[in-house]
Amino acid sequence: MKKVFLTGANGDIGSAIKDIFELNGFSVSAPTRQELNLENLDEVKAYFENHDCDFDVVIHCAGFNNPKMLEDLTFYDIEKTAKINYMSFFEIVKAIAPNMKSNESGHILGISSLYGSISRGGRLAYTASKHALNGVVKTLACELGEYNILVNTLSPGFVDTKMTRKNNSDEKIALMEKKIPMKRLAMPVDIANVAYFLCSDMNTYITGQDIIVDGGFMAEGGQNS
Repeated sequence: MKKVFLTGANGDIGSAIKDIFELNGFSVSAPTRQELNLENLDEVKAYFENHDCDFDVVIHCAGFNNPKMLEDLTFYDIEKTAKINYMSFFEIVKAIAPNMKSNESGHILGISSLYGSISRGGRLAYTASKHALNGVVKTLACELGEYNILVNTLSPGFVDTKMTRKNNSDEKIALMEKKIPMKRLAMPVDIANVAYFLCSDMNTYITGQDIIVDGGFMAEGGQNS
């Protein structure tokens, strides 16, 4: 049975990813925030000193976003966002990659964002972290390709999650949908399906890529909502 290490499984997208892998016979290890504090990099290192590091798939779905304009943004905001969104991912991959290299096989996926390509006011820390995640993944793809380890990011567009519904009125969501060629938000399973493909045996040659799953939003100019 192939094994997946997954962060962020408590969220709607992470939960959908966990479900699709388990449905297809994978064993999924998905530590909770209490078990693995991604904001504390020393704890992340210590976690893997005491837990199995032999996984076929790594998916980093955990993320943090606390929008603030420049005058309100602090170094702590930037540091916290960076640690959760990409620095912890680096530590996780560093712990698990040696076994993947020995096995000469593996799939690594970072769940990124459209903010890895575009931005808007108030998203400095988040945008910087997602650009960094995309850069880390491209470099890892170059380093690990000879070991048959494929490394990518997946960037969702607007997704119909509990958080989206909480933070946006029905009118705002309707405006989002209007700007998407498919005229609907993505469902978490739409994202999970692509994550599964990228990390399954069906993907044998896609690496170093940022796969955008946005219903055509970027193709139509990526207008901010």
